[in-house]
Amino acid sequence: MSYKSKKIKKNRFNQLKYRFGLVKTALLKKLEVLLPQLSQKEEMMRLPQTVAIMEFLRTRNKTLRPNNQKINEWIDNYINDSILNGKSVDILTQWCMSKDLEIRYRTRDNQFIPLKTELELVQKEIPNIIQAFLKNGVAVNWWITFNNSFLDRGRIADDISDKYIEMIKNISQLENILFINWEKEILGERAKPNTEVLNNLFSFVSRKAFEIDFENLLERVKKYPDFDKTEDELRKEVQFKIACEAEEGRFLFSSDSPWPEGRFILIPLEFPERYVFFSTSVPDFKTRVMSVLKPYPWRLDSDNLKYEI
Repeated sequence: MSYKSKKIKKNRFNQLKYRFGLVKTALLKKLEVLLPQLSQKEEMMRLPQTVAIMEFLRTRNKTLRPNNQKINEWIDNYINDSILNGKSVDILTQWCMSKDLEIRYRTRDNQFIPLKTELELVQKEIPNIIQAFLKNGVAVNWWITFNNSFLDRGRIADDISDKYIEMIKNISQLENILFINWEKEILGERAKPNTEVLNNLFSFVSRKAFEIDFENLLERVKKYPDFDKTEDELRKEVQFKIACEAEEGRFLFSSDSPWPEGRFILIPLEFPERYVFFSTSVPDFKTRVMSVLKPYPWRLDSDNLKYEI
């Protein structure tokens, strides 16, 4: 499938990257002093900086959630390689613009007030992870993209979406985080499905995996009293969603992406299982996923309601 022209997108990506500031330059100069002259044999070894960073990240990963998806060694190698080549580490976090945000906005007098979990995420959790890199002389570009639903019924109004994004930006205190509207600033259009996967779903996806995703969606829509889709319609929605996820995974590894060949770490704000179908066209996608942040910070629950500020 097609997206906007490569030239327009590359110009946009370059502009976005420039907004990260000059922190990278200073860190890389420091790194040049820290790194010894390595022989070819020594380059195969993990650098002390890599070891320290990964120990911190794996501790977070293990304590975050029972049976959390383990961190793949591809990430160790990517960080190590970035240091050896004087490059910054690119981190991608996708922030779901859930329909629940629209409900939250309406029930809070048409305004967004940051939740405790949102404040902790952007003012504590993410800064702590960035600091683990910085103190080891490693520059980080952290891209946070706000992603709307693939499905019509799950999408929220643009004005509400813009207000939520602005609220999150306002509570952030870091310069090396880039907040981006995925469709407006990266794709330049609404996300689309992979037509090959859409038309031949079970050539790419097992029926068991499909049924699990269908049951999960069915459980979620039960909370909406006005939901009137038939089971057949809901199954078609799941098929469309999976095809969109497959296409997004393909795009992220493509030459049109800000991270060609998938040179990025994806730190999700949802359970890592949520990305299973992103690997449909690119099996290596799952090696990029590193679960080290508390999931679903935008959700209202009894604890968040007590601490809403």
